[in-house]
Amino acid sequence: MMAQGLNNTKRRIKSISSTRKITKAMELVATVKLKKWKDQMDNIVTYLDIMDKVINSASDIDDFNNIDELKRYPNATSNLYIVITSSLGLCGGYNYNIFKFLNSIITKDDKVIVIGTKGLVRFSHENINLNDEYVDLMNKIDYQKVQNLVRQIQNEYQSGNYKKVCLVSTLYKNSLNFIPTEFNLLPLAKEKNGNEIQKEILFEPSKEEVLLNIIPKYLNSFLYGRIIEAMVCEQAARRNAMDSATDNAEELLEKLRIEYNKVRQGAITQEITEVVAGANNT
Repeated sequence: MMAQGLNNTKRRIKSISSTRKITKAMELVATVKLKKWKDQMDNIVTYLDIMDKVINSASDIDDFNNIDELKRYPNATSNLYIVITSSLGLCGGYNYNIFKFLNSIITKDDKVIVIGTKGLVRFSHENINLNDEYVDLMNKIDYQKVQNLVRQIQNEYQSGNYKKVCLVSTLYKNSLNFIPTEFNLLPLAKEKNGNEIQKEILFEPSKEEVLLNIIPKYLNSFLYGRIIEAMVCEQAARRNAMDSATDNAEELLEKLRIEYNKVRQGAITQEITEVVAGANNT
């Protein structure tokens, strides 16, 4: 029985050691991907900040009735949500937090465009008006597909069926903190500091003409940037999850080694006792 216990403990040590190697490798891969996507995110943030400043500097944009992205449809009864989830697992509570946040704001009349296969699996089992046309966008982030999605949501919003179009994704604070957040896409809202920065920008030929050209580009860049940011959060969550899994494996290995040594020492002591007892009997 003691020999069997030793063999069982040895098998557990071997199995957990293999698991630790896998989690450590996945942690390193996630770290490399995190740096790659974060560099892209930082570049896009700088670009979006400039575009934000241009749009917000037009303090009287509400007067431009022919800019569809600024119109409101108060008689609409539902909202359109674009929800970004991951396509891969092993990223801790990343997807769960998004699902929980969406459930707190969505109503039965709202429509969801899901990005990421984890979201598709979850929402397909719920009573949700679901569009899965862009579910694979997280597998290969393509700017052309993002443009197609923006055109689709613009057309749907301009049909007057939705009060607002919102993006639900994860906001990156740092490598340990990322928060599920609702971002407003349509209608575009004017920032309160528009009057303060209005004097800094000159518009040619006019504010209206500039906005007509820049708003579609802004929406494309904003959605693309949030998808990149979601990928940063996913990789950070996966790295943290794999780091925790590796630490847990090492802790368990240490306990198993102590247990193994105790059982082995007991087996040796028993063998010595049996040899001594046999010698005394002779």
